[in-house]
Amino acid sequence: MLQEQTNTSNQLIPCIIAVLIFASFTVAQSSDRTQSISFYSGAGIPVLGLNDWYGSTPILGIQYAYRSNDKTDIIFEFHYQKYNHGSIEDRQFQWIIDYNYYSSSKSNAHMIWNDFILKTQKYLNNKQTQIAGKTIVPSFSYGIGFYNYAHRVKGLIYPGQYTQPLDETYLMDPITDRRVAWGGNLGIGGYTSFNEAMNLRFGLNYHVAVGYIRAFEDWDLYEVLPLQFFTMELGIVYKF
Repeated sequence: MLQEQTNTSNQLIPCIIAVLIFASFTVAQSSDRTQSISFYSGAGIPVLGLNDWYGSTPILGIQYAYRSNDKTDIIFEFHYQKYNHGSIEDRQFQWIIDYNYYSSSKSNAHMIWNDFILKTQKYLNNKQTQIAGKTIVPSFSYGIGFYNYAHRVKGLIYPGQYTQPLDETYLMDPITDRRVAWGGNLGIGGYTSFNEAMNLRFGLNYHVAVGYIRAFEDWDLYEVLPLQFFTMELGIVYKF
């Protein structure tokens, strides 16, 4: 567990540093707060096939934004999420020799995402609304990105055995699907201001990546292509 947490931290740190360095050199700092850094958390929600494998999971992200005009932000984003305890861990397969069902007690499935996104966010300043005394400015976004994922499955009993009784210690080799896939995203959201330098933002984004998860038909899990999920996000924005 400690090793896994260390590996996750090692993945996140260089990505965050890269975004901050990019932010510092892309555009010279100005006094009219045309740049911002946002840290957010929320939930990643798999859909349309990916949800057969996994449920929702926490997501962490960071954004650098440059405001090109009062209605438009250009955003560079990185986010991380890990789906744990794939449904295959609780599924059984039917062995064709004796037609009994068997569980793989040592099975484990998880999926890690490290995604880099470039998107445009448009603010609907003429659609502002008041909620509990706060002004809410709605927005929508669209973009593209690199969706870097690794899907790992291990500990499954090999179902292709032909000698009785079934040897439950004879396991399949671990399987990894790893890709850096092109993808796109669409989102809606908004923000409200705390003061001149800080906002609270929220958003709901749909992501699609041109990648796949292979089928495990003995467990009634089939190929998923493309990979799709939503992210629900809540973050703090610091403007400078």
